[in-house]
Amino acid sequence: MRAEAQASIDQIRSALDLLRRFLDWDRALKRLDELNGRVEDPGLWDDPKAAQAVMRERRRLDEAIGATRAIEKELDDTVELMEMAETEGDEGLVDDAVKALAELAERSEKDKVAALLAGEADANDTYIEVNAGAGCSACTRAGPSGTATRSR
Repeated sequence: MRAEAQASIDQIRSALDLLRRFLDWDRALKRLDELNGRVEDPGLWDDPKAAQAVMRERRRLDEAIGATRAIEKELDDTVELMEMAETEGDEGLVDDAVKALAELAERSEKDKVAALLAGEADANDTYIEVNAGAGCSACTRAGPSGTATRSR
């Protein structure tokens, strides 16, 4: 297997491992099953706010789990295709598989960032206050010897 393909595979697997840890994979799968069961309960819709919260959580989990599974499947399929192409000596197909792995690595990194930013509070607005000219009495700078000194 080519080095660039192996690097992409390692990057994709690293992103998938992080996604699984972030989601707490087994708990997320169990929770999604619970939420799917609650959605089927007609009594859920008696309280619209609770129903919206359940649907929001369900959608978030379903999207994250679905994206992770899709990346895993595409990775497995592409690696299998590349191995078959290498066995048959089809360099053009190997090149296409290497390119597909690089694109999948980019997508997995984007999906990883999106998943990490998809917590329940992440849809809320954020306000930052910046006071120009307030200065920084604790700012540091590097001195001539490369050690940090406090600015005055």
